Amino acid sequence: MAAEQGSVTTADGQKLNKVEAIKKAKDGLDVWADVLRYAEADAPALPEDKAAAFIASGGVEADLKAAARQAAIPEEDFVRMRWYGIYQQLPNNGYFMLRIRIPNGFLTPPQLKVIGQLTEKYARGFGDITTRQCIQLHWLTITSLPKILDELEKVGVISKFACGDTPRNVVGCPMAGLLAAETIDASNAVAAINEMFVKGGKEFSNFPRKFKSAVAGCHLHCHQPQINDIGVFGVKRKNPATGAEERGYGVMVGGGLSTTPHMAQGLRAFIREEQLPAVCRGIAHIFRDHGYREKRTRARLKFLVADWGWQKFRDALEADIGFKLEHDDSIVGPQSAPHTDHMGTGLQKQPGLSYVGVPIERGRMTAAQMIAAAELAGKYGANEKAQIRLSNKQNLIIANVPTEKVGALSDELAKVGLPPVAPIWRTSLISCTGTQFCNLAIVETKDRAAKILKYLEEECALDSPIFVSVTGCPNSCAQYQIADIGLMGVVCNFRGQRGTEAYNVLLGGALGENPQFAQLTMKKVPADYVQKAIKNIVDAYMANRTDADETFRQFVGRNTPEQLAKWLTIPEMAEVQ
Repeated sequence: MAAEQGSVTTADGQKLNKVEAIKKAKDGLDVWADVLRYAEADAPALPEDKAAAFIASGGVEADLKAAARQAAIPEEDFVRMRWYGIYQQLPNNGYFMLRIRIPNGFLTPPQLKVIGQLTEKYARGFGDITTRQCIQLHWLTITSLPKILDELEKVGVISKFACGDTPRNVVGCPMAGLLAAETIDASNAVAAINEMFVKGGKEFSNFPRKFKSAVAGCHLHCHQPQINDIGVFGVKRKNPATGAEERGYGVMVGGGLSTTPHMAQGLRAFIREEQLPAVCRGIAHIFRDHGYREKRTRARLKFLVADWGWQKFRDALEADIGFKLEHDDSIVGPQSAPHTDHMGTGLQKQPGLSYVGVPIERGRMTAAQMIAAAELAGKYGANEKAQIRLSNKQNLIIANVPTEKVGALSDELAKVGLPPVAPIWRTSLISCTGTQFCNLAIVETKDRAAKILKYLEEECALDSPIFVSVTGCPNSCAQYQIADIGLMGVVCNFRGQRGTEAYNVLLGGALGENPQFAQLTMKKVPADYVQKAIKNIVDAYMANRTDADETFRQFVGRNTPEQLAKWLTIPEMAEVQ
């Protein structure tokens, strides 16, 4: 985006990137009055050529005025509108994307029903679950946005701080509070931290870049603390003084993916639940006050942590919060983190209740499916609180279902295209938005993911989940760097056609103990054939694993890159130039 590129020097000699200059002129939170003004303004007529281009790119005639209104908005305000979850939608010709903030992925049935109704009315009938437990709607006009946000707010759902240089949605375990095996129920902690950030307003509205938090007590660490700016994970230990068992949290800082991935560093401290909001606030303050603002490409917290190290960062944190953290060298990071998403059905720790996991193909739901899922959760659920939970694998869970009703609920879900019992591939193949809507994407992903999934379900046998990421560019919104099989969108020269969509294939990503980013194993596999390469490597894994317990990561780790590339190779690669 033009408004984000380059740098400027302020009157006092400070060198800032252009977004910093935009924020310095006006805080992102102050743009809402402008959004209302743009929505209500009389729209000039679009020139005939621009109107024709608008229709040709998927616009509808009824939205021509919206396209004219968008054309009249200054670029600087497009940047600021992100503070309310609003992005221009590719090809930037009149439509917007809205990201809805859903802390911990928790929704009530009435909330999801309203989202579904708004999706039907304004968003062409579909929405996408994201890898941060949010929902994104597309095809929105500037005139519809205030109406949508007003209706969402009536049921307690907001988009504030869903995008921009802000504290993004606080993610967690979708099963928080439901499983007997979890280390600690962090659902109240997530709610408190999210409320602190959102209500904090301008205390947190001007970070150097986005600021991502993951907070959970999940025994499987499904919330991926190692790739977040703040990663909070559950800890069970013996009290050093009394020997009694106690439960609390460990904290990591400075994780992140994109073009320069970093694993978070542990602060080596035992954090009690009542201390957690203050600790998260202090980490946010350090990022706000000490983070880098000259280059957007080096402005994430991970770069500051990499330069400082965990000890200096912890010293600064203790100075900010005003108390010493309880040191514990054993609390560095999660010791296990399988690629799990709590799919299937199972018993909750609450007697007589169960959960039903629903894999969502490529993370995309129709409005009718949203409404049906909401109504079925209300019909079969045992209470009104947090019955619907979204996961970071873009799936959905209905919780608090009387165990004797699980079968009936599953049958009704299947009738609306949401079968809980689905092929294993469907639970762990995710995709980003891709070129359909994203200004940064290089290749299309959503339809491609559907084609890959169909092929694998029909042609490739599997007995345990393998995490596959279909990502449209190096920025890693679909987390290709931590996937078992990560696909990163590129273009290639194939059969004489320049600009052919393709994917680099990376293998063996994993979190938990001894985490590692996936390794680039093959470049520029043509997109139309990449599913064959996936089948080849999975077939090799199934045929050559040491036993049924060997994970895909372990299989990748004990084979050479040359051997893995040989297994991946398909005949069509000979025609890539």
